[in-house]
Amino acid sequence: MIKGDKNIDGIDFSEIFHSIFDLGEQFCETISPSVFFLANKEGQLIIMKEIGGVDPNDLEIINCFPNKIELDHVPYKKDDYLIDAIPLTLRVPNNYHSWDGYFGIISAVIDTDPKMVRPLLFGFKQSLVVTSNYIAYKNDTNDQVETFDRMIIQILKETDYTDEFPVFAEAFLNELKKMFSEYDFLLTLLNRNEDLLRPCYATSSFVLSERYLLRIEDINKLLMTVEDGDCVNVITKSVANQNGILVYDECFEDFVLIPIKYNQLLWTVLVCGKKHGKIKSDHINIVVEIIKKVKKLIYKLLTYEKKQKDQKRKELLLQLTKKFHFTMDVSAILGEIIYASKQVFSTFEIQLLLSHEWEVSEDLQVQQLSYSKDKTNEMATNAYLTGKIHIESLRKRRNSIVYAPLRGKQGVYGVLKIIGRHSSVFKNHEIEFLEVLADTGGNAIENAELYQQSRQLVEDLQLINKTSHQLNLNLRLSETINYMTKQIKLSFNAQEIGFFMFRKNGQIKVIEGSTKYFLKESSTEEISPFFERIKMDMDALFIGDLASQEPHLLRPFRSFIAVPMVQKGELKGAVIIVHEHAYHFSFNKFKLLQSLIHHSTLAFTNSMLHEELEKLVITDHLTRLYARNFLDERINESMEKDAYGCFLLIDIDNFKQINDVYGHQIGDDIIIQVANVLKKNIKNTDIAARWGGEELAVYLPKADKQVGELVAQRIRKKVKEVTKPKVTISCGVSDWKQIDRDKSLKRLFRYADQALYKAKRSGKNAVVIYGDDIVNTKKIWS
Repeated sequence: MIKGDKNIDGIDFSEIFHSIFDLGEQFCETISPSVFFLANKEGQLIIMKEIGGVDPNDLEIINCFPNKIELDHVPYKKDDYLIDAIPLTLRVPNNYHSWDGYFGIISAVIDTDPKMVRPLLFGFKQSLVVTSNYIAYKNDTNDQVETFDRMIIQILKETDYTDEFPVFAEAFLNELKKMFSEYDFLLTLLNRNEDLLRPCYATSSFVLSERYLLRIEDINKLLMTVEDGDCVNVITKSVANQNGILVYDECFEDFVLIPIKYNQLLWTVLVCGKKHGKIKSDHINIVVEIIKKVKKLIYKLLTYEKKQKDQKRKELLLQLTKKFHFTMDVSAILGEIIYASKQVFSTFEIQLLLSHEWEVSEDLQVQQLSYSKDKTNEMATNAYLTGKIHIESLRKRRNSIVYAPLRGKQGVYGVLKIIGRHSSVFKNHEIEFLEVLADTGGNAIENAELYQQSRQLVEDLQLINKTSHQLNLNLRLSETINYMTKQIKLSFNAQEIGFFMFRKNGQIKVIEGSTKYFLKESSTEEISPFFERIKMDMDALFIGDLASQEPHLLRPFRSFIAVPMVQKGELKGAVIIVHEHAYHFSFNKFKLLQSLIHHSTLAFTNSMLHEELEKLVITDHLTRLYARNFLDERINESMEKDAYGCFLLIDIDNFKQINDVYGHQIGDDIIIQVANVLKKNIKNTDIAARWGGEELAVYLPKADKQVGELVAQRIRKKVKEVTKPKVTISCGVSDWKQIDRDKSLKRLFRYADQALYKAKRSGKNAVVIYGDDIVNTKKIWS
């Protein structure tokens, strides 16, 4: 029997005594009836165990025994009883401390051999310690596991039973850390192709680094020799390092691996590490018991997560299709393709290799598809040309690369490139996902491209129709060119624009309205080689980079387009546009400019013919100076709007003598020579005209007689210098002012004629200015 059924400091002494004294009958043969006891450090009895047939009188004596034993004098005798005790330390369950006391015996002296008592106590002491440790471990484990069961229920409750493995995993490791604060934990999970276990969740000291990658093949080899079924076994640091599974980490002095299997398959490995000292085996045993409790839940959560990923991929494709249906922006479509790829392959590198030039966001990882024979581009090129998925495996880097063509119904628009890290194989369902994603994206790009092309075609047609309509309003050539220059700048973003007319004599004339660069004489010389090619081929020129083909021409411009103006098979002229950036003009812009010039050439030709007819009407056939009637009109207009003006009347001296000596043909040539001198020595706003016979005239609007005198002298000197045979001229100058009451053409002409007459009578080769008194008019001699 046991007296004093005690539970002190967390130790159930009754359970311990039951465990070691179940074989009491054997003790009856070894020792006379005795009483074993446990006492604390002060000697107070805690519990007693009677062995053998104790006489009732003896029990009475024992019951009368003092509660406190004199431990300092053991062994000793008292009232014919032997009392002996030895120190004892027992483990306290659920605590890192221990209980210290004494284990002893009370036995009748006449029935006991004193020499056997002390060895017997030591033997029983060892049994007590082992039994106590086992009971404590069992209680610890049960309590910890029960606590962990409650914790799991609480975790699921707090997460609203969402079955999200990441939420559970983080909470799971945090609870382990609370229970064993001196340890840190790392949870690895299968990577996407079930080839490696990748670190996914960890407590503070563990870093989610590639150095904690575990090969499933290595783990399974070890488990084949030590594991049966779905049991949980522990791989120690020494075993792991010997087999090269996990190289010793300098952050931890000791670590263990706890593989977690379910349905005969390895799903994950829990790594436990300790910075300083050794990991206690009983602590790991508790963790193992916890793992046994939760591994089924882990399997369910991971399986559910896998199904969620499959569902996510389907939903992702559905959402992507909806987005593509409502957008015609290629940049947005490409962004969605990359985003969807990253949602499924978050740890992989993703690139888009495009065959077309689109304006895309700078944030997108987009490259131009290269068609070189370089092996690095071979797979991408093959995928693009064949329209089929290609997979490349790089064994040295343990990488796999998938090239998925972006296919539409009318062509392939690029390649989606997925670079797998630490993976050797892409699964079939992943390949299927990429194929559907790429096809969906390819169709969306094609639709957006067709939509943009249709819009561009509409805009191009509108531009051509608007331009043609405007040019058919009988505009003058200068107005036509100015309008076209504005339209081309707006639609083509050209920096310089030049319009050129090809004359029948082979000369090239820059038409007014061209931009400043082409109005320079030097630019015309640089353009000549291009005009020769246009005349030879009768075709347009499109150069993406002048620096590579004609590095010495038209610098600093690099983009170049020249379009000929052809009317009924005859080359009339050409239009040139340039830009300082290479490849600034697209091929579509080149074709648009061709179409625009083609539809405008008739209007150009009509404007030029119209102005030529006008010139024929208002100009002298021989000298190409303005006719008398045009001169009269312009002077009248000037008298209405200007403040003053000046008129020069010029006569070739001794012209009849020239005709008589050289003939009328030379005489006509002399008139032409003098007319050319006039053209070169007056401004564009001045008017030179043939007055009649050998007489010529010049009107200078907004000029007084002093200015007229200077112009007349310049002309007189030049005529004497350049004419062949040499001739001279006489000139009469008159002017008008708005304040003159009797101003008129007749008065202006009469005064100039009088001054001219005076110059002739005074010796010729002279300039005379009409004054208030013709008698006192100043004569300027050569």
